[in-house]
Amino acid sequence: MSIVLTKAALALKNAESNFKVVKFESYKPKKKQPVENEESKAGTDNQVIHSKKDLDLKKIRHEVVKFGMSGFDGTKKEEAKIALAISLGAKPPKREYINYKELMQKRKQEKLKQKEEKQLMISKTVLQSCGKKKRRGVNNDVGHFLSNYGKVQKKDLKDNKKASVKKKKK
Repeated sequence: MSIVLTKAALALKNAESNFKVVKFESYKPKKKQPVENEESKAGTDNQVIHSKKDLDLKKIRHEVVKFGMSGFDGTKKEEAKIALAISLGAKPPKREYINYKELMQKRKQEKLKQKEEKQLMISKTVLQSCGKKKRRGVNNDVGHFLSNYGKVQKKDLKDNKKASVKKKKK
């Protein structure tokens, strides 16, 4: 029996010589190397200084706000702390629970106050408008003109009848 050499059999004989080692290296971005120019060095130093100043200003503002809060009383101090936390990105607190019956009573009282205010305003406007005669302006509205178009008023008919009776008598 003879052995038939196939490509797979040949590859097995030469396996050690065909073996390749592949090493995986993850991508690491290269750091920018500073250019040797004097101008670019001065520019990067200014940017670093400005960014440090910005951070310092933020810290200073925060310290000033904290110092300002220290002068408040208990409830105002808590409100100021909550406002500061919200400005920094915290979620605002939920509303406090109010009993439903108490809420409805408050709303009724508010409605009564609003009605009283309306009545006062109406009475003031009535007092002011009593002294003045109301003048009816000429209505040049097209819709108003068209609504009366073609209608005959009773007083015009009466005037025409009287005029025709007087002419017959003469």
